[in-house]
Order: sequence, then structure tokens, then C-alpha cells
Amino acid sequence: MQDETASIGNYLIRPGNGDDMSRLESLWLAFYEDQKRRGMLLDLAVDAFTHWTKSYVPVLGRFACLFVAEKNGELVGFLAGRIRSLPPYFGGFQAGFISDVYVADADRGQGVGRHLVLLATRWFQELGLTRIELQVITNNTPAREFYRQLGWSEELVQMVWESKAAEVNLNT
Repeated sequence: MQDETASIGNYLIRPGNGDDMSRLESLWLAFYEDQKRRGMLLDLAVDAFTHWTKSYVPVLGRFACLFVAEKNGELVGFLAGRIRSLPPYFGGFQAGFISDVYVADADRGQGVGRHLVLLATRWFQELGLTRIELQVITNNTPAREFYRQLGWSEELVQMVWESKAAEVNLNT
């Protein structure tokens, strides 16, 4: 990928690598804490980051991308994405999927998230992918507006039913 890094003010945005993983844990956990505050129903396992890392590192650069944002040598944001295949009834082609985008609260509004998304978009496009997907928590209005401003469109809403939250009533 040409010109893989971007500088904006005091920020350096670059492709991440396996060496960044140990430095990424606190941001990754902050991302999911933020998701939980905004309405995510799933809980992370105690060793969630370890499982994520073990699944991610072997495919990094081939089937997955990681971009990080640094300020004064400290990681302040990241984006993680993967390639996935759509089901045959949707054509069976590959699409990009951005699974995680997070910028620390103190560093928001500086263009960091925008550059992370643009670098990932370019990475997927250079692999020949014409569709990129992501999910946003319904209550995360700022993120939904952020993606709209970058040209993304809302396509579907994910509904969740959990047995601990409701009982099935077969008489209705």
C-alpha cells in the first residue's frame, strides 16, 4: 500500500503490527467499555483480549488489517478489520469488515478516526474489495453521524433476543 502512514498535527497514523498488540490492550478494552455504556448487550470474557489477539495476529496483513494512531509515542486510537466472505445467496464474494474503531476521548475531533477509516478503506480497495461493512451500536449517535459524513449508508438494524431477558409466549 502506497503512503501507508499519515501525519496530522501531533498524530502519526500507521499500519499496526504484532508488536503493537501488547500496547493495544488498554485501548481495546476501553473500546468495549464504551460500547457497553452505549448499549452493547454482550459481555466480554475475562480473557477476551487474549482470544482476540490469538485469532488476529496470524492473519494480520493478509486477511486482516490493523491501523494505529500514536501521539508522542503512545497509542491513542486504532482500527481493526478483516476480510470475510458473503453467503452464496448474496454472491459469495469477499467484503471488508471493520470490526473495531476507537480513539481515546481526549484525542477525538482531531481527524484521527477519519484517517484510520480512510487508510482501512484504501487497504480493502487495494485488495479489490468493493464492499466494506461495519456495525455501530444503535445508541452511538456520534459514530453513526461520523460514518454518514464519510459516505457510509445504514443498511440494516441488528435485533437481539436473549432468553434471560424474556420468556417465549407460544400463546400470542
